[in-house]
Amino acid sequence: MRRLVLAGIAVLFTIVILFSALAAIFVFDLSSYGATGHQTLNPSGPAIGRALVVYDPGLSGAAKEAAQTIAGDLQQKGYVVELAGVRSSVASDTSGYNIVVGGGPNYFGQATSSVIGFLKGLGTRPSIKTGVFFTTGNSQVVGNDYQNLQQQVNSARGNPTTVELVLAGSEAQNCADLVATLTE
Repeated sequence: MRRLVLAGIAVLFTIVILFSALAAIFVFDLSSYGATGHQTLNPSGPAIGRALVVYDPGLSGAAKEAAQTIAGDLQQKGYVVELAGVRSSVASDTSGYNIVVGGGPNYFGQATSSVIGFLKGLGTRPSIKTGVFFTTGNSQVVGNDYQNLQQQVNSARGNPTTVELVLAGSEAQNCADLVATLTE
């Protein structure tokens, strides 16, 4: 009987530790700390402008893939694009761009702190078209996630910003929709 109680305590202790570790990953946005790289994408013809696409990769990497898709779409439209991790030095200087896009995962309807911090750092320059994307593992919008994320973005930005949810199964279309709105 004593062995069974000790085994139960060990299992409970393991569950508590795993839950605490998982919570720390979300709360402290640990996945963003590895996002320090950047890449320049040049259009095949003459450039019509400059764009910056910044991402927090998240735990699955889906946000990085969405950022790469958005950067590629902007490149095809004729922009010189800087694709940068949210913790890179390139992401900290947003001057000289016509379009700035930032994004990352959303966890339970909440934007990551690194994305909100990036958006706050943009200030309220109305001459820059800004867009934000959030990835989700769902194939449809859940509850009030979109409204919650829009409120978080508005609170961080202080002026109009295009927000797009990149839904599972519709990633390419959702990214293309964001780029189309920003390049109108």
